[in-house]
Amino acid sequence: MRTARTRGLVGASGVLSATRSRVPRLPAGLVRRPRLERLLDDGVAVGTVVVSGPAGSGKTLLLASWAAGRRPPVAWLSVEPSDADPHQFWARVLASLQAVDDVPPASLLATLHAPSTHDPRFVSVLVEACTALPGPRVLVLDDAHLIDGTPAERSLAGVVRRGLGGLRLVVATRTVPGLPLQRLRLEGRLTELGAGDLQFDAAEAAQLLRAHGVVLRPAQLATLLEKTEGWAAGLRLAALSLESAGDVGAAVEQLAGDQRAVADYFVQEVLDGQDPELTGFLLDTCVVHRISGDLADALTGRSDGRLLLGRLARANLFVVALDDRNEWYRYHQLFGDLLRHRLRARAPGRRQELHRRAAAWFAARGELLEAARHLRAAEDWTALARFVLRAAGAEMLGTERAALVALLADVPVDLVTRHAEVAAATTVASYAEYDAGGLASRIARARTLLPGLPARDAQLTEAVLTTLEALLAWMRADAAAQVRSSERALRRLEDVLPEEMPAAPVYRIAATTVQAMGRLWSGELGEAETALRRTVTAVSARQAMTPVLALHLHGNLAVLEAMGGRLHEARRDVDIALAVAEESGWTFLPQAATAYVAESLIRLLEVDTEACAAALARGRACVGDLRDRYAETGLSLVGARLEVSRGDLRAARAALAQLRRRTAGWAMPRFLEQWCTLVEAEVLLAEGHPEEVARLLAAARTAAAGVERPHAHRLVLLARSRLLAGRPQECLQVLRPLLEEPPEDRGPATDLWVLAALAHDRLREDAPAQAALDRALAVAAPEGIARPFLVAGDGTLRLLQRYGRAHPDHDGFAAHLVERLGGAARPAAPPAPAEPLTNRERSVLQLLPTMMSNSEIAGELYLSVNTVKVHLKSLYRKLGVGTRRQAVLRAAELGLLGGSPPAPRSPARGDPAAPGPA
Repeated sequence: MRTARTRGLVGASGVLSATRSRVPRLPAGLVRRPRLERLLDDGVAVGTVVVSGPAGSGKTLLLASWAAGRRPPVAWLSVEPSDADPHQFWARVLASLQAVDDVPPASLLATLHAPSTHDPRFVSVLVEACTALPGPRVLVLDDAHLIDGTPAERSLAGVVRRGLGGLRLVVATRTVPGLPLQRLRLEGRLTELGAGDLQFDAAEAAQLLRAHGVVLRPAQLATLLEKTEGWAAGLRLAALSLESAGDVGAAVEQLAGDQRAVADYFVQEVLDGQDPELTGFLLDTCVVHRISGDLADALTGRSDGRLLLGRLARANLFVVALDDRNEWYRYHQLFGDLLRHRLRARAPGRRQELHRRAAAWFAARGELLEAARHLRAAEDWTALARFVLRAAGAEMLGTERAALVALLADVPVDLVTRHAEVAAATTVASYAEYDAGGLASRIARARTLLPGLPARDAQLTEAVLTTLEALLAWMRADAAAQVRSSERALRRLEDVLPEEMPAAPVYRIAATTVQAMGRLWSGELGEAETALRRTVTAVSARQAMTPVLALHLHGNLAVLEAMGGRLHEARRDVDIALAVAEESGWTFLPQAATAYVAESLIRLLEVDTEACAAALARGRACVGDLRDRYAETGLSLVGARLEVSRGDLRAARAALAQLRRRTAGWAMPRFLEQWCTLVEAEVLLAEGHPEEVARLLAAARTAAAGVERPHAHRLVLLARSRLLAGRPQECLQVLRPLLEEPPEDRGPATDLWVLAALAHDRLREDAPAQAALDRALAVAAPEGIARPFLVAGDGTLRLLQRYGRAHPDHDGFAAHLVERLGGAARPAAPPAPAEPLTNRERSVLQLLPTMMSNSEIAGELYLSVNTVKVHLKSLYRKLGVGTRRQAVLRAAELGLLGGSPPAPRSPARGDPAAPGPA
């Protein structure tokens, strides 16, 4: 799933992503330190390494020189202050691990995606993914002191306590990290290099100075080492200063004070010794932490940024190249800090203007979060708010949402209360934090301020607020409000131009998805399916499919298809959704819950009780603290029906009672209320209370009078109650509307014909019974729908034994039903593969019978062609075949294709004749 399709919504790490995740390029004249590199080798062999020392003590260069030649390659993360948030920290750790060039493309590590919110379980999956690789994976955390005492460091400490598995940490820091170091020491899994270890000895210092053309006598070198205490930055600054010193000995003797005084002295010497233009260039470009030639030109107004950066790097003036093409650089942290301090002191207004220029440069290249960070640094709150609303708001649907919230955390209160766009921007933060109460109040406050904006600005801001209102309705599980609000949002977004609001396409996708989910849980299944399929098509065309969207869209489509008894289509969408969850490491996150609802529905209809129970357990684990009431209700109702199938009616009653308690404060959509009533009727039937069922369903019909057409599921349950009461003729009378116009929904259609067959059989009408059973098998067999036969009541087994083999096309399915009902055993099936297929392999397998090429399969499943080939190779191995045709034949023998092969995604389907739960 890590393809170009994810670019639109996940959040762009863009051109800087590689530079942030790579080992820094080594400067010319680097002093290698074999004695320390051997300690690092020994340390990572047994566990964790902590390299601690003051700024400029050579930690980064030491680790970069050590890491440069290691195999497998070392993953590198230069920690930033914004990494204090654990979500962003682990997202960047993942990106760093994935950036290493030897990660197997089909490995779990390669396919993981950071979720939109922090979840410790995802971190465990990340550690497992590293452990599954052929050998240990080394991760360097440089500048780790920047997250001292933060939630991110506490999260990292928790992972270290639980065990790092195949991950080896090397932590470079100025302070003692808040990790369980004592435990690691006692276990013999900690190697520590401190400031004393990092001090340059005489030989290393002499080599560093010679690289700058400076040769000192032993006494002078000893004095320099004594005064700098072997401090790497002090020695390098001294070398730069002494290159042009007339009297080297006098310059060395003038040194005094602590390391900061040495640094200040030498920086003064180095900067004052440069061309004023070059000094101005350094001050103008220090506001960014990573710099390219183009960015430097945008900041300075010059056109020679790339040449100057190359010159600085060659002169070893504390400029480090970050890639092999000499495109991106960064200043040494100490040097950059000193430059920024000087800029702030001498030209605060200039500093703010430079941040604005940086923001414009990053925004033009789609680096939305980086642009927002610079607007924040410039303290240009109104510009930041407008940028969030019109562009960076797209990140609220991606993995950068926590970072976006952090940028808005300290907006001045007076601006929030008097400026509409600033107030509206804080609503984005409320949504990103899933704060429904805060979101509602902030939307209301922002609307009161809209009259203070120019007309067009007010219209654009209102479009964002209305989109957020639709998302608020989804958070509250108010299906009717979802439909109303999203329709309003889509109308307001219709005439918004991309140049006015670059985030508008993302807002449209969000509003359409919310609308489709609202229609689904309101019972408008046809409209919901149309909207979902159109959204899938539109998102795929924009190459903007993300794990979050894939789970929502395919999960909800699968629920719709399973409700309609279209199990083949439902299996395919479940496979896509769960494969996305599996490959992203999201199988336990709330976004996956809907896919498990669909999976449990499919297994319920197939009467695969163990698989149904497993899907329910996984789905319930996903709901967690961030409650999805729709998924939670669906799982509870399927769970109650499963207990009916198992014959545990007490458990079924308990499940319904618990659902009522958990949803007591929620205005449940009428569609779900009806579903609850139907499940309660199922329980009553299983308990042997047909008259109570009739009363319950009559009351339900009265409650829905004038609102919806007769419900096919209600009619078949009422017919079952008549049959159970020994009134087969009344059963047929209840079914008459459906017999005259059979529902397209295969679930109630199967129920209809099974009940008709049983009623005719009890009336000793053999020919109609035979015909009705043939119709039931014809509807159910292609999809594998077994449950209606098993819950229809006494006589089904006898009916199948008498009539079920009359139609040869359904003989195998009829034999399967006879076996499930306790009749004759069916012939042994071919042995299943010794190694089970993954969800993604099942998705690929379902497309093999089509004429689609590997590249078309890749596009269909949001994969790269190489990943499809990897899955095919694994499929062939597991199935014991060598060709695509052999794989299809073998899969058909094993029942893995589920009947006819699935077709590629088609245009929207029409409205099912009888919407409702399967």
